[in-house]
Amino acid sequence: MSTTSLEASLQAGPGMVTAFHYDLFDKEGHQLESSRHTDPVLCLQGERGVLLALQDALVGKAAGDDFTLTIPHQKAYGRHYPERVKRISRKKIDGGKQQRFTAGQIITLRGKQGPSPATVINVGKFNLDIDINHPLAGVDLTFHVAVVSVREASNEEQAHGHAHGAGGHQH
Repeated sequence: MSTTSLEASLQAGPGMVTAFHYDLFDKEGHQLESSRHTDPVLCLQGERGVLLALQDALVGKAAGDDFTLTIPHQKAYGRHYPERVKRISRKKIDGGKQQRFTAGQIITLRGKQGPSPATVINVGKFNLDIDINHPLAGVDLTFHVAVVSVREASNEEQAHGHAHGAGGHQH
């Protein structure tokens, strides 16, 4: 069996790295993201960088497979918590007094648990209204997925718990 036909017969699952492209839509059909203008996403089954529901849907897929998957928000990024919308002083942000902010901008807040992203909702002279929910919290997601390739994970990838790109180890 040639290498090409062997690779074509490999299926996504434990111990495998799946490379895929996706287009992401909300329930109204608005496109939120696409990977088609970059390198494919690499997923080692069980890693944290790819939604578990999407990883589960990849199992058994092979290079050339296309599919559509809708993930309810509860299995994606969870619900939107209103209490996570807050007003903070610009003083609490590094360089916040001089920095220019715009609604929709993603900023990084530093807290006791380390850095966390927040979305700017409203900009005031002394304060910012921010949302510390994940930007896709409360959103049902539909993925259009095209599997590019499936290969066995290297020992190094398995030890690190994530897939490595074409250039190798990329932390």
